[in-house]
Amino acid sequence: MPRSFIDRLLLPAIFGLTTIVAVLVLWQMLIGHRNVEIQAATQEQASFIKTKTESELRARVLPLERLAGRWEAEGRLDENEMESDAGLAMSGYPAYQAIEWVGPALRVRWAVPERENAPDIGSDLGDVPGLRAALERAIGKNGTVIAPRVVLRRGGQGFLVCVPVHSETVSGFLVGVFEYHQLLSSILQDVAPDYWVAVYDGNENVYSGAISEPPQEDRYVEETNIEYEQLTWRVVVWPKAGAVSYARSGLPLFVSIGGLLMALTLGFAVYMAETAQLNVRKLGAANRELEREIAGREQAEEALRHAQKMEAIGRLAGGVAHDFNNLLMVIRGQAALSQNSGDLSSTLRRELTEIVKAADRASSLTRKLLALGRKQVLQSRVLDLNALVAQVAELLPSVLGEHINLHVHLEPELGRVKADSAQLEQVIMNLVFNARDAMPLGGDLTIQTANSDLDAARSGKHPGVQPGAYAMFAVRDTGHGMDEETQSHLFEPFFTTKDTNKGTGLGLATVYGTVNQSGGCVNVSSKVGIGTVIEVYLPRVEEPVEVIETVKPVVSSLQGKERILVVEDDDAVRRMTREFLKIKGYTVIEARSAADAILWMGSHSETIDLVLTDVVMPGIKGGELVGHLAKLRANLKVLYMSAYTEGDAIRIGILSPGTAFIEKPFSPDELAAKVREVLNGDSLGEQPLRHGAQA
Repeated sequence: MPRSFIDRLLLPAIFGLTTIVAVLVLWQMLIGHRNVEIQAATQEQASFIKTKTESELRARVLPLERLAGRWEAEGRLDENEMESDAGLAMSGYPAYQAIEWVGPALRVRWAVPERENAPDIGSDLGDVPGLRAALERAIGKNGTVIAPRVVLRRGGQGFLVCVPVHSETVSGFLVGVFEYHQLLSSILQDVAPDYWVAVYDGNENVYSGAISEPPQEDRYVEETNIEYEQLTWRVVVWPKAGAVSYARSGLPLFVSIGGLLMALTLGFAVYMAETAQLNVRKLGAANRELEREIAGREQAEEALRHAQKMEAIGRLAGGVAHDFNNLLMVIRGQAALSQNSGDLSSTLRRELTEIVKAADRASSLTRKLLALGRKQVLQSRVLDLNALVAQVAELLPSVLGEHINLHVHLEPELGRVKADSAQLEQVIMNLVFNARDAMPLGGDLTIQTANSDLDAARSGKHPGVQPGAYAMFAVRDTGHGMDEETQSHLFEPFFTTKDTNKGTGLGLATVYGTVNQSGGCVNVSSKVGIGTVIEVYLPRVEEPVEVIETVKPVVSSLQGKERILVVEDDDAVRRMTREFLKIKGYTVIEARSAADAILWMGSHSETIDLVLTDVVMPGIKGGELVGHLAKLRANLKVLYMSAYTEGDAIRIGILSPGTAFIEKPFSPDELAAKVREVLNGDSLGEQPLRHGAQA
């Protein structure tokens, strides 16, 4: 744009508009000042009407009170003289509709003026709504009481002034009758001639000097309350049209429109500037939120990948452990049976013993694999975690050594958890041993318990873990710590930073599996050169702590002559189990599936003293089999055997309390002792598995 155009047109226009606006603003200020004066005058008139009306009400009631006081002082209650005195009082105050004398029975004895109020004589004022209560209040108050909103006998509405008159007792009431409109007209007829006045008793208009209702929204309308005794009236005052006509010129409207246009223009400019800044701030906040969301998604995806990896490893480990346990069952069983041969040389017997020991070590390894795969059998019960930690802590000083300082901090109000106490002890020991190995030169090892609440953000880092209340125990060391690469592989099986002859790499893997199977999660925080903190979270429960007293059964002999039905789908394991039982003197019937067992039981009448069944079999499972057999034979005793708990839908394997169970692999003596225990009634072998649990 040329500079000359700005000098000749734009700048003069701006100057002229600024001047016009300044003049209009001045006019608006003057008119505004006048409006304030009108409002102040209206307020003053409303205050004057309030004061005058309350004063006049007191003046109207005063004659009644003086009459009542004079009659009480003189002690004479001659009704003719009383009526005459009332007539004289009314002559000076024409606003009275009537003055009546009401006896103690609340009936009208006389009324002035007599001619107009003759129908009132003998009337029972106790039947008038609200009047009886007013008269009773007058007695209790011993003073004047006003009964508002009374429908008068001659029409219209008004109020009654009730003054009790006493001699020795209440002799009666002096009642003055006022009609709203007539009384207020006599008071307000010459008041505020330039203003409209309306009086309301509640929502009802009792007096109006205006030709219409007051405006609903007007800055000149003033309200005040007239209060006297039990009366409360609302007075509305507003100026007549002539009083404000000069304030309603078109100039204020013009100023308002011009100011509005300028305000809109400036407001639009400010709005656009603020909108631009707001959009910039929103964009920055959205970018930060997007960064947090991306980081959270990456973290959740990483946690999910880790969980899926651990799930796959767990399934593989569980499957390997199951098959491996069945193989160990055969290897260990054959070695144990061979040891019973009498013609073995000492060298061969020693080698068989080594085979049994190796099989036991392999069985221990499979238990760790089952823990990793969450396929172990858990005997869960409600525990006091503090008591368990304290019990384990008593054993630690001897295994930690003098160079490691042990500190135990227990939360006094720690919630209870439901878990397998033996497995949980093993979890604590594994964490403590790892912490000890991380401090070869000594340091501080701290075991701490606390209540904790996991929100959605924290629980989302551990797939499958629900938000809620948890009990936490942590093992903290001041060792060499771990870098992020080591932490990412921490729970993987066979991963270890120790020498090959010092660890199998299954310690933390079994911790992960046990805690996960118990419904909890593990959180690791470590810094190189500072130390490591491993926190274990277990869901809190409200049930009381379960105290289970176990009594080791005493079996006098492992021999027996009873008849046992063995149900096992693995041929080698079934044959080995049969041989174990036969050498102890038992009669064995074999069934390679649950269907074969049901068929045999239904077609034979021989007595079956015990059913020894695998839990996981193709088709019908062990728990279902027991249910079918119980329909064929009553009081059937059952002993379950299993290598692991399977099924993707079954995350936690728990046997019902008292259920007889033996874990594979087992020796001939272990099996015979368990069988003898069930047959002797020391274990409730006939109880089925709990719903949803498999072994």
